[in-house]
Amino acid sequence: MAETLTSAWWDAFASEANHDTRFNDAAKHFHGRIQIDYGTGVTSFLVAGGRVLDVMDGPAPRGADIVFRAPRDEWDRIVAGESDFMKATTPGLGRLEIDGDTVLAMDNIRVVHLLLKVMARVGRRPEPAPAPSPDPRPSGEPTVGRYITVDGIRTYYEEAGQGPAIVCFHAACQDSLMYRYVLDGLSDQYRVIAVDAPGHVKTDLPADGPFQSLTRHAEFNEAFMEALGLSKPSIMGCSMGGNLVLELAARRPQAYAAVISSCGADYTPTMSGFLLEMLLRNGQQIVETFCESLTGARTPEHRAREAVWQIRRNVPEVMAGDLIGYAGFDLREQVGRIEAPVLLLRGEADWLVSKEQVEATQSRIPGSQVAVLHGTGHYPMIENPFEFNEAVRGFLHQNGYK
Repeated sequence: MAETLTSAWWDAFASEANHDTRFNDAAKHFHGRIQIDYGTGVTSFLVAGGRVLDVMDGPAPRGADIVFRAPRDEWDRIVAGESDFMKATTPGLGRLEIDGDTVLAMDNIRVVHLLLKVMARVGRRPEPAPAPSPDPRPSGEPTVGRYITVDGIRTYYEEAGQGPAIVCFHAACQDSLMYRYVLDGLSDQYRVIAVDAPGHVKTDLPADGPFQSLTRHAEFNEAFMEALGLSKPSIMGCSMGGNLVLELAARRPQAYAAVISSCGADYTPTMSGFLLEMLLRNGQQIVETFCESLTGARTPEHRAREAVWQIRRNVPEVMAGDLIGYAGFDLREQVGRIEAPVLLLRGEADWLVSKEQVEATQSRIPGSQVAVLHGTGHYPMIENPFEFNEAVRGFLHQNGYK
């Protein structure tokens, strides 16, 4: 790393940024001075009209609008492509701090995220892309959408297939659409059900506003499954939903045939209070940037775009409620009650729910298993649907659910 963050390197960075059409487009209406404090030095530059201008050593003479500050080893990780803006600013995972006009930074989160992504390309040859994950294999069974009233809330769900039931709970800021490949792929053998949580897309908002705890979601979904008359279904969730299924199974240890927690854990304190507040100002851009950061290298471009499009479909108040519940989730003392077979399935490239978090969760759930999808990120049922479905199918078969 000796050659990085020198005056020549910063000039190369400006050139790289100015030839990056994604950055140019994102920053075309941004105007501000950015200062980078990397522990062993300071560099400042102006961003205006979609370009990086006036790169200089030292603090900006007229002061900086935004200051990014981190130890040198943190910048080295960013330059090496081992971290990015989203990971580096996540509590417990990075040490990048924002000073100055922090609201300006979060209002333009895509601009600053792409700037730091440029840093990882300076002076480096593009690495060959890995072979993409395989295409999904639909069963041919039709997916049908229905409404049901649960706790006074008009609730939308979709289902496909017949047989033993699998009930799917979506991630924060998303909806039942994220399970479309699961509905398509596992309905040859199972009755697959995916529900929009209260306030999400086609399900009505509760009278008192978005849920802000996963316990509220658990109570609602127990009522939902009872309203459908389901007897000992398997339950599946992703991210917030992956946490949710652990809470459901701990609340009713004998109620479920199997539990698939995808990109979930029993303790997820990785959202800052400031980020949660900023969701109300700029929710779509924040979650879009998160989604791009969390997508794995094997994910084909069209499915990566689909994941981003899906996560932008909810309103900011609902996004904030979801992530408040996610950030406050701590079930470490309760997950040992779970009696159903548990699969903890994670994407290898998912930095938000780390290998260490998943293994710690496994250690507290007797008999639980871990499966990892190579080159896949935080949204495996969208990014890598065939391998995801086969991992789920194999686990269910292993436990006699077929």
